[in-house]
Amino acid sequence: MKTLFLVRHAKSMRDDAAMPDKDRPLNDRGKRDAPKMGERLAKRYVKPNLILSSPARRALKTAQIIAKKLDYKVKAICGG
Repeated sequence: MKTLFLVRHAKSMRDDAAMPDKDRPLNDRGKRDAPKMGERLAKRYVKPNLILSSPARRALKTAQIIAKKLDYKVKAICGG
């Protein structure tokens, strides 16, 4: 049976109101929390067949961090 995991992007910056939403980067908390989520999934032996991501900077960076923790090729992420 296949399992679908939906993961929201980690915390992002909101300091610059003029910055387009899609360009907002992860903040310090997001950079700390994203690897932890990847580690939690790895402890559950999650081996994704496919990782899809929004092209938004914060979502793609979260997906890349999690992918590394799961030994998933970062370049194979779809949508980025």
